[in-house]
Amino acid sequence: MKSLILILALALIQLVAYPAFSLEAEKTGSDGLPSLEEILDRYVKAVGGEGAVAKIKTRVFTGREIDDRPYAGPVRVTPFKAHSALSDKWVLVWEGDKARRREGFDGKVGWRQDAKGVSLEELNHRSKLAWLLNPQGPLKLRQYFPGMKVTERSHIEGKPAYVVETDRERAYYSLWFDVETGLLVRIGYYWSLKDYRRVGGVLIPFRVERSRKGGSTTYVFDKVENSSKLDDALFKKPEAKKEPTAEKG
Repeated sequence: MKSLILILALALIQLVAYPAFSLEAEKTGSDGLPSLEEILDRYVKAVGGEGAVAKIKTRVFTGREIDDRPYAGPVRVTPFKAHSALSDKWVLVWEGDKARRREGFDGKVGWRQDAKGVSLEELNHRSKLAWLLNPQGPLKLRQYFPGMKVTERSHIEGKPAYVVETDRERAYYSLWFDVETGLLVRIGYYWSLKDYRRVGGVLIPFRVERSRKGGSTTYVFDKVENSSKLDDALFKKPEAKKEPTAEKG
């Protein structure tokens, strides 16, 4: 009798446990990795949730660009200010340079201005920098990094991370999500997102380290403000300077 009761109990346990096992297998996939949807959903929740991110319409960044490349001379620290707004508009101004470098995207055209003049920059529409500055960046990963697929579980600085590759080169556009926190911690092999802090209920990386040949360039945000009222003129492509015409004698 005891044996029969034991057999029935084991059978009942298997019936209860089987659906949970099947759900987990479907959830993680046959390769044991979570689905892309899970990784992206967890990331959005980790930064503060879809509702909190969706409330942000504009953003203003004040910070410093630290250029540390020994072969190019002493470390250079250049103050900058960046403004961003929906949809996809942004401008970054380096305030310490005599030439007052600027670059951005006005909603239709990407541009850059420096001592040489004004030039078009097509990549500014979907660059990593454009995504970083976007007020609703966490909700727009698919837009900026199309063709995403989960490929493996790896490690960054000793911590496990899920790797999501895109339709562009892995070395520059793969996305690395921390397994423990769910946060995006690296883009490609060279951009590291660090020092997440909460602003208006949403976590933002206040330090972005960009590895470069012989050194690094780091963006440090000293202040981030959400939902300021911004003039569209901020993002407009500057007019190229016209050469003065010679007077007729």
